[in-house]
Formats: sequence, structure tokens, C-alpha cells
Amino acid sequence: MSQISLKGISGITSITTPAGVDNRFSLYNFDSTERLVLDHSGNLNISGVTTATNFKTGSSNLHSTGINLGTGITFSNVGNATFSGIVTASQFKGDGSELTGVASRDFYGFEVTNENLFVKFTNGGVDDISSAENASFREDFIGPTGYTFSINSAGELEMTI
Repeated sequence: MSQISLKGISGITSITTPAGVDNRFSLYNFDSTERLVLDHSGNLNISGVTTATNFKTGSSNLHSTGINLGTGITFSNVGNATFSGIVTASQFKGDGSELTGVASRDFYGFEVTNENLFVKFTNGGVDDISSAENASFREDFIGPTGYTFSINSAGELEMTI
């Protein structure tokens, strides 16, 4: 038996709208403000604050402990972010001491003294280059550890990796 009361409806298994009216089902607030609309395509439009335990669209999943975007990105509600695959950014901050999979780097500086070219480098971080030495370099770059430099028979500088 169906029953409609001031606070609810019970015993009803379906509610339909007349065909051709506007092809949508709407619920209104006490002041005749439309609050929920279910259209003929199955889209549910809700105005106001919606409370739910889980929102899911496609492969995204918003839940009480964070959000999962597809299978490769997770943001937790405590501020952690986890990415799988390739991450590209315009800038990374921090000292980089916990990076993995990165080749060791050296700083190479080129200076000229009495028409001789000298190459100074940090030797995999073992040796330091002072700020005064750095200021004297004609050119410098950061590259993988292990470059070697030599002068070929034509007097050209060669770099070997």
C-alpha cells in the first residue's frame, strides 16, 4: 500500500512524469525552489550542498580520504600526492637528496690562464669549487659524472662521455 505523508513517501516503487511534458523529474523545496532535477538522459542536477560518502565519475573517485584520478594520480586529504608514470613540471623544489634514478652530476667550469684552457669539475661532489673560481669561469655547465676533455691533433677541445 502506498502512503504519502508530510515527511515522506513509502510503498512506491516508481514515479513517472507524463510523457512529453518536459522529460524531467524535479523536486522542489518548501519555497518552490527547484533543488533536484533528473533529466531524460539520466543526468542528476542538484543545487545546494550535497553530502555523500563517495563521488565517482568515469575513472575519477572522490572519497573521504582523498581523490583518485584514473589509476595514476592520488591526492590524499593529508596533503600527500602520488603519481605513477612520467611527471613533468616547470620547476622542482628542494635539495633533491631523495631523488632516485638520476645519474650523478658534476659541475664543469672552463677558465683560461696564459692562453691555456683549464677544466675544473666537482669530481662527483668530492671537490668543491669556490664562488671566486666560479666567477672566473668563461663557461660552465652541469652534466653527468665522467666527462673527459682532451685536445685533438687539430687543437680542438673534445669532450668524451
